Amino acid sequence: MMNNIKKQNGAALAVSLILLVAMTILGVATLNSSRLAEKVSSNAQQKAIVFETSESVINSITSSDDYEQMLLDSRTTNLEPDPVVFTDETDLINAQLDQTNTLGTSVDVSAEASIQFCLEKAKFGSDMTADESGNPNTGAEYDIRAVSNIANSKARADHVLRVSSSTPRFYSIGKCVTPGS
Repeated sequence: MMNNIKKQNGAALAVSLILLVAMTILGVATLNSSRLAEKVSSNAQQKAIVFETSESVINSITSSDDYEQMLLDSRTTNLEPDPVVFTDETDLINAQLDQTNTLGTSVDVSAEASIQFCLEKAKFGSDMTADESGNPNTGAEYDIRAVSNIANSKARADHVLRVSSSTPRFYSIGKCVTPGS
C-alpha cells in the first residue's frame, strides 16, 4: 500500500491546475465575446435612432402647414442662396428627441434641418422659352436636409430629400450638391 502513495507524485494537483487554467481562459473569452456583441447591438441601436430622427425631421417639414412658404423663403437671393436653417423647428424637435429609459439613462439626440434652393427647370410637359407670357410658372427643385447625431457618440445620419414645386420664375441659380458626391 505504501508503494502506491509514493508513485502518484502530485499528478492530481497538476491536472486540476491545468483544468482551472483552461476554464479561466474559456470564461475570459466568453466575456470578451459578449462584450463585443453588446457594443455591436448598441451601435446598431444608435444608428437606427439617428436614421429615424433624420427621417422624422424631414417628414415634419414636408407635412408642415406652411411648407410651400418655407420653400419660397429659402430663395434668399437669386444667385446661389445659402441653405436656410430652421432654428425654431430644430429647437422644437430637439426638445422632443431626447430619450430616457426606465433606469434613468438618457440619450441626447439632436438634429438640424435646412432647405436649399437647387434650380429652376421646365415643368413636366412644358418648355422654358424666352417668351414667358404663356408660361409664368416654372418648376423648382429644393433639397431638404436633416442631420442628426447622438451626443458623445459617432452615430450620425445626414439625409436629403429632393422635392419639386411649382413656383413663379425668378431666374434663380441654386448651388445644391448632387446627392452621393
